[in-house]
Amino acid sequence: MKGGAMPNLAAHLLNGFLLAVVLVVWLQRIAPRFGLVDHPTARKAHEGVIPVCGGLAMFAAYVIGTCVLEPSLRAPWSFIAGLAILVAVGALDDRLNLRPLWRLMIQATAAIIMVGIGGRSIGNFGSAFVDVHAIVADPILSALVFCVTVLFLVGLTNAFNMIDGLDGLAGGVAASALFWLALMASFLGRDAAITQLFLLLAVVLGFLTFNMRHRWRPRALVFMGDAGSTMLGAAVAYFIVDMSSGPQPTIPFPVLLWVCIIPMVDTLNLMARRLHAGRSPFSPDRWHLHHLLLERGLTHAATTGVIVGLSILCGAIAYVGTVYAVSDQLLTIGLLLPVAIHCGFVWISVRRARPLRPTATTRM
Repeated sequence: MKGGAMPNLAAHLLNGFLLAVVLVVWLQRIAPRFGLVDHPTARKAHEGVIPVCGGLAMFAAYVIGTCVLEPSLRAPWSFIAGLAILVAVGALDDRLNLRPLWRLMIQATAAIIMVGIGGRSIGNFGSAFVDVHAIVADPILSALVFCVTVLFLVGLTNAFNMIDGLDGLAGGVAASALFWLALMASFLGRDAAITQLFLLLAVVLGFLTFNMRHRWRPRALVFMGDAGSTMLGAAVAYFIVDMSSGPQPTIPFPVLLWVCIIPMVDTLNLMARRLHAGRSPFSPDRWHLHHLLLERGLTHAATTGVIVGLSILCGAIAYVGTVYAVSDQLLTIGLLLPVAIHCGFVWISVRRARPLRPTATTRM
């Protein structure tokens, strides 16, 4: 982005941050009227009744923020429409607890709108995989790649939803991913993506001022709810797809996966263990990575810090590898390292910990 545009960008980011703060404060007061609150239960161990309005506030702040930008820098309407569907369904799920199958069907519809109408699908798989020219030339391969793209969006949408179990965790992981994606977009010279990513990051940081635990606040004041976690997961997935496709310079898709590898591998590992135990992959339990860290004696704040810190480290690997032209084959193979570390930690933790009750979970 040109230097002259930076003051303008800074002003828009500040506006996005402040708008998110104002909307959280306002929605925090009226959320109980609409039943958007989270009550402590046997599987939701938090103190008091917490408003679940963070997702609605972030979405509204982001939409308003993008609408006041120059037309060339605004988010595509198909992207906004897809997010709107996810936020609406997430808010209903927060209120009514919808069935997993219905949620998946609607999430798939939203994903198709975001990438189908927007004309986007994964285009750069790296030199170790399918060549982009082969994809364009073969209609069947092109359709298969589009299906993989939709599956990736739905998968990461649910990965962020499932990692949202501690104060500041999903928001912190999303902020890390958005930050590194913004820096990589800057490296590519994609002005629209830079603006959108930093704007959404500013909005998330505005929400985190109410959701993060710290020395002077022992618990979150608001939750983002399914509306927020699914929105952030879909947004991160969308920008990963966007930066791996198009006529502009791209980054290989496997390299971009570094920014979201922690929620991805945790969700896949978790679902595999649930299926192995003969249970639904969407059933609640205490088998998440953050639960296992809590079982090992870490505090809630420390657990959030560890997972967000690991996400920052993984994102830094993707950015440094991109800037210094590290082989995408090496970075792709390198994804096996966090996968192996995660699987090893889970295996050791499960063996050493007391038997985990699959019907209990913690929502902070």
